[in-house]
Amino acid sequence: MRRPAFQFYPADWRNNAKLRRCSWGARGVWIELMGLMHDSDNYGVLAWPLKQIAQALGAPIKLLKELVDCGVLYGIEQGDCEPMIYTPVSGRVKGAPVELVAAQPGPLWFSPRMVRDEYVRQRKGESTRFGSDYDAPSPSPKPPIGEGKGAAPRHRQGDGSTSSSSSSTSVPNGTSAAADAWQRFPMDEGWLPDDVSLASQLRVAGLTRDCVTAEAVAGFIGHYLTLPDTVENAAGWCKRLVKWAKRQHEFSRGNANESSTARGSRPASGISLADNLNDTSWADGLGTLQPD
Repeated sequence: MRRPAFQFYPADWRNNAKLRRCSWGARGVWIELMGLMHDSDNYGVLAWPLKQIAQALGAPIKLLKELVDCGVLYGIEQGDCEPMIYTPVSGRVKGAPVELVAAQPGPLWFSPRMVRDEYVRQRKGESTRFGSDYDAPSPSPKPPIGEGKGAAPRHRQGDGSTSSSSSSTSVPNGTSAAADAWQRFPMDEGWLPDDVSLASQLRVAGLTRDCVTAEAVAGFIGHYLTLPDTVENAAGWCKRLVKWAKRQHEFSRGNANESSTARGSRPASGISLADNLNDTSWADGLGTLQPD
């Protein structure tokens, strides 16, 4: 049976770097488009031209093209679409790659996150009230938060549409799948800091969220992409990021102070520093002080 709903994580939606590049109008079209792909017979995939998708949504086609240009919507209008390859990872051991979207002629448009999550859901055979395609008894519910030992929060990344129940994966443009919060993993091009861990580390360091700029995050990711042997869990990467941002912040303040000092000690134009020091013209006309 078709599921009436999908999971939605506001933190993933707000923190997705590609989606943040889009205009407010394009973001609104994307949530509508996710609903359309959710209702598709091939979950997360639409084999329609952009013009037909725009007509179905009642949206301007230029906003759909904006989603494509920003790397939010994957696929192709004409020609052959590149395949989407999913590589499951358990710990640091990679599994066999799986082709989730085959190479085929366009038009073909899809959400990698939705396609991947649907594959994982079917593969694990999880039966929820939204989910199995057969009338099987539902498994025992998971214990509420706080019950059951060893439960750990999930580190999630993606387009904000659905959850991911797999470990790290590889999909187009380096998008990362969810990893357990306590599981160590190498830096990934699509990594985003966890809000809770980042806020905690900022409080400890005495910094504000403004110190962690997009430029600082990009530089941090670029640095650790060159160090593939470095692995951390979600909180560990946030701790490293805050240290990185703090050094960048202190370096910027130091340069600003040096620049200010240099401007303050610069002699007047056309007058040497020695002439300035020996100049007593400031006392002309003051006269001699006489005692009362």
